[in-house]
Amino acid sequence: MIELFLKKLGLDQKESLVMMSVIKLGAQPSSVIARHAKIDRTTAYRILKKLTEKKLISSSKQKGVTVFYLEKLSDINHYIEKESERLNEIKKEFKEVYHDLETMRSNIQKLPRIQIYDGFDQLENFYRDIINRAVEQKLLLIRILGSNTFSQQLEKKELGEVVKSFEKDTKKHSIETDILIAQGNLTREWLTSLNSMEIMANLPAAGGATNVILVGESVFMVSFRDFPVGIRIDHPDIAYTMHFLFDTAQKSARTQSINHEEA
Repeated sequence: MIELFLKKLGLDQKESLVMMSVIKLGAQPSSVIARHAKIDRTTAYRILKKLTEKKLISSSKQKGVTVFYLEKLSDINHYIEKESERLNEIKKEFKEVYHDLETMRSNIQKLPRIQIYDGFDQLENFYRDIINRAVEQKLLLIRILGSNTFSQQLEKKELGEVVKSFEKDTKKHSIETDILIAQGNLTREWLTSLNSMEIMANLPAAGGATNVILVGESVFMVSFRDFPVGIRIDHPDIAYTMHFLFDTAQKSARTQSINHEEA
């Protein structure tokens, strides 16, 4: 219990051994304390000087020899009180410099975290990680850009159960989905907004179909051909750029819808 207390006091293993020896032996020179603590004399002397500077122990001369001792137990309590005052001052100073530290930190270019999902076996992990990332960031909305063209329908393989399970998880965590679908005949020619994820399950997982899912500060992309290949990029700047492009695409989809209705 005493050794654990000394560690919590901020003493390392050797310092704790020296402190314990001082308490047990009383006033003794560094050589005696070193022998009792089973550490070399030079190290023991350095530690004793350090403990003296912290005023955890005291020192004095006896017959021309420096001895070290714990004068009274209240010295330890006094040290704790002084440390508490010091930490409170540091806490106040931290509040004052917090903004400057945050500014310095924001100037550092963060490297993106990237993860690859290769093949159908990893597809469930891909969609599961989307949910996990949304929950981590406490998001209420994720954004999906899917694709659907006539050429992909020719060799149609639907996403089916994978997307149905994904939809179930979004509802479980109260996560809304904002969905855009790029459609066309041979190529993607226009955008359509979807009001429900149910339609996503019927979209093709074939040809050159690609889905982009924006999850706060993360970007998930999956491409389907003979087998799916997904990628996850965690980087705020990249994600914010993709959100901007999604906003622009969403405005374009609304304009196309209005023009179609007027026609």
